[in-house]
Amino acid sequence: MKLKLPLMALVAAFGFATNAQVSKNENAARKWITDHSKELGIKDYHTFKLNFVKKSLAGETLRFQQMINNVPVYHSEIVVHFNQNDKLSFTSESFDAAAKNITTTPSLSTDAALTASKESLKLNVSYTVDEKELIVAEINDQTKLVYRIVTNPANGKASWEVLVDAQTGTVLSTKDVAIYHRHEKNSIEQPKKTNSIVSMAPFAFVTGTAMVYLSDPLSAAHVAYGATGYVDGNDANTTQLAAARTAVTLPEIDLTAGIYKLKSSYVQIGDFETPNKGLFTRATSDFNFTRDNDGFEAVNVFYQLDKSLRYINETLGIVCKPSLNSGVLLYDPSGLDGDDNSHYVPSTERIAFGEGCVDDAEDADVIWHEFGHGVHDWLTNGSTSPYIGEGNGDYWAQSYSRSLNQWTSSDAAYNYMFSWDGHNTCWDGRTTNYAALYPGGLVGLQGGAAHTDGQIWATVLMKIWDAIGREKTDKMFLEGLVLTNSSSNQQNSARALRQAAIDMRYSCADVRTITQKFTAAGYTMPALLVVSAPETETVTVDAEGNYILGDFTSETIVYSPNCDVPAVQSPPPGTVFRAGTYVITMTSGTASDTFTLVVEPALGLNDNARANDIVVYPNPAVNEITIKGNLDTTDSISIYNMLGQKVIEKAIDSKEQKVDVSKLQSGVYTINFNNSKFSYKFVKN
Repeated sequence: MKLKLPLMALVAAFGFATNAQVSKNENAARKWITDHSKELGIKDYHTFKLNFVKKSLAGETLRFQQMINNVPVYHSEIVVHFNQNDKLSFTSESFDAAAKNITTTPSLSTDAALTASKESLKLNVSYTVDEKELIVAEINDQTKLVYRIVTNPANGKASWEVLVDAQTGTVLSTKDVAIYHRHEKNSIEQPKKTNSIVSMAPFAFVTGTAMVYLSDPLSAAHVAYGATGYVDGNDANTTQLAAARTAVTLPEIDLTAGIYKLKSSYVQIGDFETPNKGLFTRATSDFNFTRDNDGFEAVNVFYQLDKSLRYINETLGIVCKPSLNSGVLLYDPSGLDGDDNSHYVPSTERIAFGEGCVDDAEDADVIWHEFGHGVHDWLTNGSTSPYIGEGNGDYWAQSYSRSLNQWTSSDAAYNYMFSWDGHNTCWDGRTTNYAALYPGGLVGLQGGAAHTDGQIWATVLMKIWDAIGREKTDKMFLEGLVLTNSSSNQQNSARALRQAAIDMRYSCADVRTITQKFTAAGYTMPALLVVSAPETETVTVDAEGNYILGDFTSETIVYSPNCDVPAVQSPPPGTVFRAGTYVITMTSGTASDTFTLVVEPALGLNDNARANDIVVYPNPAVNEITIKGNLDTTDSISIYNMLGQKVIEKAIDSKEQKVDVSKLQSGVYTINFNNSKFSYKFVKN
């Protein structure tokens, strides 16, 4: 968990701390925490700081970090989520009710703690310390003040988290917190290597070209491992493996002083783990390699990671980037000292790929899986859960590879995870057609079982994917992850994902399918009776100053088991309103939801506008209108059609403002001056 928290003053009500971020929903969220303080077990010395706010397609999520005497409690938070209408719709928590009110002034200095950590690891390789913080943690049922120190060896063999008692200097625990696509134990003793520094110079982007595996060579050729020419052969190139490549365009690569480098707005190559092989720069924009050249793995990873980030941020419209490295994802295509594994390192938010057996960087499943760990980390501000983490990575990889339509549902490889890297003489790989159900099929978290249990989670998500499609399932997956915390199990996560689908106003049929798939996999889902009213509606009175309320039941979604329950509107259609703001209630059985109806005054230039000597021309308009006069340059305008739908919003930055209306349909439109509170009507031909 990233706990980048400055000290703050305390306030009275349940010791809530002052704001780290701002949200209009904070008071409502804090009220929920107060109202549920008894059942949560909140003590008067437990304080909470709003340390992360994320607004996205499903609404706004607030994360409250538990504090004791201004020190964060490790992996302890309360998550409160509001839908797009600012209605509280979901909560989750990893709150530590047992945390005691201990002294939080350390006897040990930070430097002494760093020394204790270094001595406990006995590293004989170069390394960096990428996190060091003072936290409160539960150790063997005792509340302790500890230093948490994360050390990353340059060989990439591990990411060591060491907890040091801040009063005695005793090392309390040491564990590897890197996240791998395969389970593997690590040793501390490693041969000495050197580390390279990654440059973050300003970008000057051009397009490039490359030859890559869209997924992997076996899927491209529709063959199994071991077919003629389709074996690793110690990284040897074959005619078949070369033919499995595809020519692609790289949307952005860096061009500086005539040198082309694998950097984009989203991704940048690094050389931060051994073996150190360089950055594979080119004199041309064409990164064309065969697999026997290490440059192939470098560009293959670059293409896949860049593609995944563009898909999330640009296609799906969900902001998701690393919080470190200026929001650019750093990767090393040849890391982990050459081991047959790959990992995401939360403390640095970097990804590295091993080279044992089949190079991991040649299999898109491995690349997208490790990237999935990063997505989980970034969307939750570091509150990743081991109960769903491996399944998340497998789902994200399978969602992409299946979208390529290289296998049919009758093929065994249709469900393969790591089709080239695994399911061969190297290792068995995994599947998204796992037969075990939740919770009876769980085997636990130890000894690699998290990877095994993750197949239950990935399998049910892919069944939903097959039923409602990639984009809907991907959006539900990403938006649902935002609602989870570090202790969220598969059960709670299933509920979070379904709630995200509801808050994004998926159809009742889609949500029913989602519910059925989760239920069939063994998850217990809450009874489905939810009303989702439309968002705020803005309308205008008629020539007599009246607005006759329309029927909004068709715009209201009622989520029920059979999708056959209607909504009732109050006040009913036909009610007459004057200008003003009203609350409309949509009800179905015991469930209800409301939306705001804004009834605006009659159209036309009002007295305020005349007083300010503002004109709009030409009127009627075809391509562009000009708003000229004594305009307030701190104001903004919103243009609405006759249905009250906002079609244009624009800031006013001059006394003669031009607005492009060429894309508007013919009709009458209203210009609302948002701060000055007057309006003007024009006609678009």
